[in-house]
Amino acid sequence: MADGGHLGDREHFWREHVAGWKSSGLSLRLYSERHGLKTGTLGYWNSRLKAQAADAPACSAGPETGATFLAVHVADPAVSVPELRNEGVELVLPGGYVVRIGRGFDAMTLDRLLDVVERRS
Repeated sequence: MADGGHLGDREHFWREHVAGWKSSGLSLRLYSERHGLKTGTLGYWNSRLKAQAADAPACSAGPETGATFLAVHVADPAVSVPELRNEGVELVLPGGYVVRIGRGFDAMTLDRLLDVVERRS
C-alpha cells in the first residue's frame, strides 16, 4: 500500500499511521519499526499532512455541515416612514369638545362652528 495505489488510498493509509504514531507515545523510529514502515516516509507524510492542515481555511463549519456563505448587500428600506409634522391647530373646548383645524381652513366655517358649540355649552 505504501509504495503504490491511488493517492486518496495512500493519503488515508498514512493519515491513519501518523495519527496512530502521535497517539502511541512512541518515537517515530520505534513506531515505524513496529509497523514495518520506513521512518523517513512516515516523517514525510507527517510534514505533508501538517502543511495541508495549515493551508486549509480555518472554519468550524466544514463541507460536511453544508454551510454556505453568500455576499449580502444591505439596501435602503423600501418603505419610508413620514416625519410627523404639525400641520394644524387643535382646540380643546369646555365640555370635552376637541376641534382639529387643518392647514388652509375656512375662517367663516370655523366661526359658525364655534358659535354652535358655544350655544350648546
